[in-house]
Amino acid sequence: MKTISSLRLLLLHFLLVSTAVAGEGVTMKCSQTSCGFRSPVVFGGGMMVERIMGYCRGCKKFVDLCWGREGAPEELLKDAKLPPKPKPLGELWDAKTGAILNVYACPQCKGPFAEIRSPEQLTHCPDCNHDGFAVDESEPRMAID
Repeated sequence: MKTISSLRLLLLHFLLVSTAVAGEGVTMKCSQTSCGFRSPVVFGGGMMVERIMGYCRGCKKFVDLCWGREGAPEELLKDAKLPPKPKPLGELWDAKTGAILNVYACPQCKGPFAEIRSPEQLTHCPDCNHDGFAVDESEPRMAID
């Protein structure tokens, strides 16, 4: 009986640790048939890297910044040649949710983009600006670790 309890605790520990650092890749799509915009999007990082994702209006696409996670084994990161953690250009207050949004420089055009932390924050299509932008449930989800 003690072995089963220990295994349950160990399983719970791994489940909590994996969800704490794991990222998720999804395909987002616009529900407007006249638009049809869709794009793969990755939220969060993994055990070795951290990632900030957002939509750049200048480039008209989702972009991300990636760097080595603090505490990740150096020998695994040394060949990756990842840049240091980026500093935000500033912060915005979202009056609808009360959230503070960090703003970063786009890696391609250097224009600003606001960090998007989860698919739930994306409700309007970045192409046509209509409500109904959501995860395409017919596409597989990808776990990032």
